[in-house]
Amino acid sequence: MKLFTGTTGRYVMTCLLVVAFVCVGKVQQGMNRARHEMGLTRLQPLENAPPILAFTTVALGGFRGLISNMLWIRATQLQEDGKYFEMVQLADWITKLQPHFVSVWVNQAWNLSYNISVKFPDHADRWLWVQRGIELLRDYGLRYNPQETLIYRELAWHFQHKMGANLDDANMLYKAEWADIWDPLLENGVPNYDLLLNPQTPEDEAKVVAIRETFKMDPAVMRQVDEEFGPFEWRLPEAHAIYWAYLGLKVSVREKDMIQLRRVIFQSMQLAFMRGRMIEFPIAIPEDPGNFAKAFEYGPNLDVVETTNRAYEEMQAEEEQYFQNIGTAHKNFLRTAVYFLYTHNRMVEAQKWYDYVRERYPDSITTSLEEYVFARVEEEFGSTSQDRLKAMLMGFLERSFIDLAMGQEQKAMAGELLARKMRQRYYDQITDSQIVRIKLPTTDEMKAELLVRLLDPDEGLNELLANQLRTRLQLPEDYDPKKAYAELMGVSLEEVMSAEPIGPELEGPQVP
Repeated sequence: MKLFTGTTGRYVMTCLLVVAFVCVGKVQQGMNRARHEMGLTRLQPLENAPPILAFTTVALGGFRGLISNMLWIRATQLQEDGKYFEMVQLADWITKLQPHFVSVWVNQAWNLSYNISVKFPDHADRWLWVQRGIELLRDYGLRYNPQETLIYRELAWHFQHKMGANLDDANMLYKAEWADIWDPLLENGVPNYDLLLNPQTPEDEAKVVAIRETFKMDPAVMRQVDEEFGPFEWRLPEAHAIYWAYLGLKVSVREKDMIQLRRVIFQSMQLAFMRGRMIEFPIAIPEDPGNFAKAFEYGPNLDVVETTNRAYEEMQAEEEQYFQNIGTAHKNFLRTAVYFLYTHNRMVEAQKWYDYVRERYPDSITTSLEEYVFARVEEEFGSTSQDRLKAMLMGFLERSFIDLAMGQEQKAMAGELLARKMRQRYYDQITDSQIVRIKLPTTDEMKAELLVRLLDPDEGLNELLANQLRTRLQLPEDYDPKKAYAELMGVSLEEVMSAEPIGPELEGPQVP
């Protein structure tokens, strides 16, 4: 100990202390970097925080970190044990103690939406928990962490995966509920940006308030999303997934995490292309005869082919290490786009993208446009035996009639055109001697056969859709589908009346 006495000792001690402080400083710098990356270093007062949160973050001081760590260890154990409900309160406490601890917000939202929701057999109960998960991230997590990339990514993922995908058997209810919530705020699924950005009436102002205060969204940013990536159907979850990912890219501070947001955008755009259009139709209410409820089904949003293609190309440029994988997905998207455009009677666009995919990926399609579409149809429907082919053609024509009744004239025309071409292709492939033995009905005969069933008041379309179909086919008021079919086939009406129900069993869309 005498070494540290006197002037020399004090000098040595001072040097040791300086070295120690330098070492501690270096260690502290590393700890600070780690804490910053985890979002744990921001101790500034919280704005607009509830009193209990404001109190705990100030009163507990440095001890809040220790307490939250203990609670986090306990929550992790509960998760491993599958005790998700018990986790809810602990996670709530942790967010109050450490509101900048990003992992807690992400894990808590996942727990609510994924782990707890599926414990309920009733789909309506599940939806309540999914909503809570979304609200936790959107209304609270982002309030205290407005620049955190992972929270934006998780929120977007809730829309893309939990609501948008079909892995949860309650997903159709989620979509329907979300569509019902947003329907009053839109005009046929589309925002009227002129009125949302410059409201003219109390009703317009109420819509703006709902979008801004309830959903925490900015109509101006929605317009930017539509202009850059859309147009989108905002009643569907994919548009909202893209919105939150896009907003996250604009405000986030950690570049290394932004790739996750870019992936959400191009993946959601692909989904929006595949099923990004809502087609509404009426369904009868059994307990209220004569009245109809509103139902919907999905169709492809063909208007986003251009922007979806651009998103793929940008992703390839930004993620060079995954260039090949993204290229495979891009090629598959383009092939599907060609098929969808052709089968929706958008022939010019189908030809454009057919030429594009063959130029960019020469091995993607090696046949003519028409042969590629026919081959894809046959692939989807299986073998093309006579019976199977008739069922397939009847399916196209039935879908065409339903589309026509629902006001989808272009798609209806495409369905009938494809049926006629597939029938002709079948005859081009058989010999003259086979025609008599494996003859198919004409397209007009199959259409007449279908109308007997579709216009049947007991077994066919509901009254409203049936009347819409009659109107769009310009059928006279006294049109009798059974009589018309009998005359076309050259048989008596009695034969038609006594025949078995017309039409094969189809695997296509169900008649609403």
